[in-house]
Amino acid sequence: MWPEVQLLALRETGTIGDVIEFIRAQRKPRLPDKVEQFEQELLHFDRTADVEMPRRLKELEKLKNIPYSEIRSLRRYLDGFSPFETKHGVKGAEFENVLVVVGRGWNQYNFGEMLEFAVAQTIPVDKQDSFERNRNLFYVACSRPQKCLAILLTHALSPAAQTTLGNWFGVETIIPAP
Repeated sequence: MWPEVQLLALRETGTIGDVIEFIRAQRKPRLPDKVEQFEQELLHFDRTADVEMPRRLKELEKLKNIPYSEIRSLRRYLDGFSPFETKHGVKGAEFENVLVVVGRGWNQYNFGEMLEFAVAQTIPVDKQDSFERNRNLFYVACSRPQKCLAILLTHALSPAAQTTLGNWFGVETIIPAP
């Protein structure tokens, strides 16, 4: 089989490590120096020694086990070929369907706390700016759909925060995690 055809097949069915190993064996295209350096470090790391593997090598090993098709999907997403959009500045825009994913990944936002303050209707003075920032972003996200809104919370909410969601959207619309 032609090397190009083999590489195309590996991109569909292999892992990142499979693709790297194939390219290393073919020597075309040439691997970037940094990738080659990490490959050499992994190759020469003595797994039998009583030494813990450095974190970056552990991460590289995990990365090499990821299906290469995920890299291709990421590239398509970054090039704008995705049925999904991430918007943080959509004032005035509308979308047919909106999925709002609420997590704790942003340091500036704490939607659980905002929901708790909303039900209590008392906001500590030192939390006023944070409350307004959270409330405003939540409002923008929830007011964009033309037909369907779904909110996915990736973390547990306090009973007070759940009460706020029930008051705003109707208790019957809330589907708890299994």
